[in-house]
Amino acid sequence: MNPTMRSGAVAMLAAVALTTASLTAMPAASAAGADGSQAAAQAAAQAAPPPSPAFAQPDAQQRKNAVASAGKALAADTAALHASADDTFQLVRDIAGTRGLQYLTYQRSHRGVPVYGGDVVVATDSSGQVIETVTTGQETTLKLDVTATVTADAAAGTARAQLAAPDSVATPELVVHATTARPRLAWEVVVTGTAKHGGPSVQHVYVDAKSGKVIDAWDEVRDGTGNSNYHGTVTLATSGSGSSYSMTDPNRPGLRCGGQGGTAYTKSSDSWGNGSGTDLETACVDAMYAAQVEWNMLRDWLGRNGHNGSGSSFPARVGLNDVNAYWNGSYTNFGHNQANNKQATTYDVVAHEYGHAIFQFSGSGGAGSGNEAGGLNESTGDIFGALTEHFANEPAPYDTPDYLVGEQLNLTGTGPIRNMYNPSALGDPNCYSASIPSTEVHAAAGPQNHWFYLLAEGNNPGGGKPTSPTCNSTTVTGIGIQKAGQIFMGGLNLKTTPWTHAKARVATLNAAKSLFPNSCTEFNAVKAAWAAVSVNAQSGEPTCTAVPGNDFSVSLSPTSGSVQTGQSTTTRVNTAVISGTAQPVTLSTRSLPNGVTASFNPATVTAGQSSTLTLSASSTATGGTFQVTVVGTAGSTTHEATFSLTVGRDQPPANDFSVSVNPSSASVQAGQSATATLGTQVVTGNAESLGLSVSNAPAEVTVTFSPSTITAGQTSTVTIATSSTTTAGTYTINLNAAGASAGHSAAFSLTVGGGGGETTWATWTSYKAGDVVTYNGVRYRCLQAHTSLPGWEPPIVPALWQPI
Repeated sequence: MNPTMRSGAVAMLAAVALTTASLTAMPAASAAGADGSQAAAQAAAQAAPPPSPAFAQPDAQQRKNAVASAGKALAADTAALHASADDTFQLVRDIAGTRGLQYLTYQRSHRGVPVYGGDVVVATDSSGQVIETVTTGQETTLKLDVTATVTADAAAGTARAQLAAPDSVATPELVVHATTARPRLAWEVVVTGTAKHGGPSVQHVYVDAKSGKVIDAWDEVRDGTGNSNYHGTVTLATSGSGSSYSMTDPNRPGLRCGGQGGTAYTKSSDSWGNGSGTDLETACVDAMYAAQVEWNMLRDWLGRNGHNGSGSSFPARVGLNDVNAYWNGSYTNFGHNQANNKQATTYDVVAHEYGHAIFQFSGSGGAGSGNEAGGLNESTGDIFGALTEHFANEPAPYDTPDYLVGEQLNLTGTGPIRNMYNPSALGDPNCYSASIPSTEVHAAAGPQNHWFYLLAEGNNPGGGKPTSPTCNSTTVTGIGIQKAGQIFMGGLNLKTTPWTHAKARVATLNAAKSLFPNSCTEFNAVKAAWAAVSVNAQSGEPTCTAVPGNDFSVSLSPTSGSVQTGQSTTTRVNTAVISGTAQPVTLSTRSLPNGVTASFNPATVTAGQSSTLTLSASSTATGGTFQVTVVGTAGSTTHEATFSLTVGRDQPPANDFSVSVNPSSASVQAGQSATATLGTQVVTGNAESLGLSVSNAPAEVTVTFSPSTITAGQTSTVTIATSSTTTAGTYTINLNAAGASAGHSAAFSLTVGGGGGETTWATWTSYKAGDVVTYNGVRYRCLQAHTSLPGWEPPIVPALWQPI
């Protein structure tokens, strides 16, 4: 939409007329098209009834139970919390979440000094029992001298120098800065003024109380932008009666709107704004309306009580003379677009800026320093913008729900400023990498924005929604934006300082498990979405056991292997039906080291079957030991196994040999045997004694060597014997030879037939695994021993029969 067209959209805003304690826009000619359903939806959105029972706040007894069980958890987990006898914990925040969960935040003090980064968050269930204890960024037990040698005044002077034009400096507070491996005593100084980049700043500066050097800093001011979307006729809660009215929300404490002085707009009539994109009263109509919709979304979808989680909100200011909007730690402030024909007071902008407030008042609080935390903070604003748009669900020509940021505001004349389903379309990273901590914060929002879209919608949702590329070329199935929002909010409630993508992954997995305890679908979707943006598995992260249904397992044999550059190694990927019926399982890998490729034969199996994974290292592959994740996917369910791969780039050992097997394959019926000759040849140096062994052999298959020890250059006869109950199928068996200097293997392919021969399927017949039958001209192999019953025909029960 060009600027002229956008100006027309602005003109659609109507002048408004208020009834007592509410704001209703008067119809205007340009807004006459707003239908009754839109007005009704907006009116319903603005009402503030008590939350539904599903999201009711915990009662006094539940809160008491939560505090009691949290206290026991703190006392019991001293080692995990790095707590010492000199540490104390004080409850500073208790936030209720979805489905009765509670999140209790404790401030740590060491020898009476507050610890920055030492907070602890404890999550409890609806009964008040602890389900998750989360430590913050503190990495070691504290043993500090808490006597400062640098004065508070000196620290304040150092902190002032961090801003281009400081206006005020708060009284320095002595803290222990514990977010790094080396905790230090520091002065925390809050400086307000103009930052060196020219924007407003409320900077928290940490000055080492021993050396006087700045060791860390973070800014409460969070810049943001969004889309320009006016809503036609709206109903808005305000205060007043008779001839005195105020833009102050009577139902949402703290929410009010006015100009740059911070005082709420007042007037003698209950009528506000004229619908113009340059009118500041209209800007407050839009800011109040969007903040109220977001409040209701938090309540009805996410179970949160207000923007701060404790029943309160924050003021909004309009008229900022800047192409920008921001949250400064205590209020939101909104400017205009570059064309100066629209105020930045719409869903994306308002919900984004209040999203920073939600971020600051969740978990251990604060925003944290560094670009990675800043990117997660910016992404949080974008996510709450998308949630608010979807909750409002406005029809065209208003802003229909989407995952673009700023597409209608056209902030600088170039369209959207961020794209959540494909951040790279606007130059932001889709995937997490080691460069994110040094990436500008708005760009660093890309990976988590991408994760949220994949979690909510999936990578190919259909229905007119855009496709989204994944960083690991996997398929992700979405769970819907409401569930995604609940999980994101649950993870945010577990936020600790400093906040990282790795912590966000673990926190949202814990949230999914707590919020949906009888299902692994949501948990697995969270995991798949993080993997799809290259935030991979973390040490100690939770697992989920599915309720019986269609489920399978994945295992590897062997679980480790070595390869020289230019060579390859193999492992067998085994799947098994855990419950329900056998499903097609698609196999893939992630976390491959540079220069290593993976291939499966076959790439898709039916649960119960196996595949051979070949890992090939190119001549330029990086040397070292790596954990390669093997992923099996069936529908929305995924399971993983890890293969430890060592890639060698050293020169060949002084004494080395090669291994071959002839023949390299055989086909037998169950109960029969096959033989082959294992040959060796000296490659370099001297002949060494070699011990022979086997790996990856299936159950009920015996492999013997004659002799079992040879000298390099000699041969051994290999006998592969099956039993009558060996399951039919094709197996890759590794024949290994190991000497003092080197070890190598050769692969033997064994095909086991169906034992008793082929028959026509019949009822009331006993079949064993591996039996082959025909039914309506199609051949099937039995997967599990059973006695056939009427209605168990092979095509009807794929868990028992596989077409061949």
